[in-house]
Amino acid sequence: MEDKIEERLEMLSRRYSHYGEIHDFSKEGSTKEVGIPWNVAKLITLERDEYKCRVCGNSPITSDNKEGFNRLRVEVEVHHIIPRIAGGTDSTENLVTLCKVCHIKTFKNNYSGLPSLGRELRGKIEILTNSPLLLSHGNNCRNHSLNSFYFRDEEVSLKEPIDCKICEYSSLQKVYDLIFLNDLDTEEIVIKDENKEFCVGIIEK
Repeated sequence: MEDKIEERLEMLSRRYSHYGEIHDFSKEGSTKEVGIPWNVAKLITLERDEYKCRVCGNSPITSDNKEGFNRLRVEVEVHHIIPRIAGGTDSTENLVTLCKVCHIKTFKNNYSGLPSLGRELRGKIEILTNSPLLLSHGNNCRNHSLNSFYFRDEEVSLKEPIDCKICEYSSLQKVYDLIFLNDLDTEEIVIKDENKEFCVGIIEK
């Protein structure tokens, strides 16, 4: 795939010339402001990456039945390397296509800029979220006002707090099943909870 990336970038830059040059993603992400609407930037990124995960190269397909119609789903999504809440933008340099498995792995390294949580992500885990759907599937939820979070091992303060809840889930895999199945527009952060322990944050826009 990598040997054809320049060719695809040139083609996309011509097709979307009114938005400026289209770039490959940068592992460092980008905070450069661009005039590309999110729905367009998402489509451009998927086309650039050929609907394949840029980490493992897979393009997993699932099928489901909705309202009597069978449909196939390519289970990849466009990920912000620097979360928007941390100043990341919809620049193609800040966007990368990931499959669900590799998206979960971003919590265990610096690929997305998130520090390691040092815990097993397939076992029970606490999630901070403001998503009504995720909250409806959580257990033992308690209120938490989000005032700051951690990005690349640095604490980032928010101008306005976000009302969230910390809930228990059977696994992060379960959380991502819900995100992918319902096409939620979320971003990931890391916080310290009331016990000063690291906790995954899934914030819905």
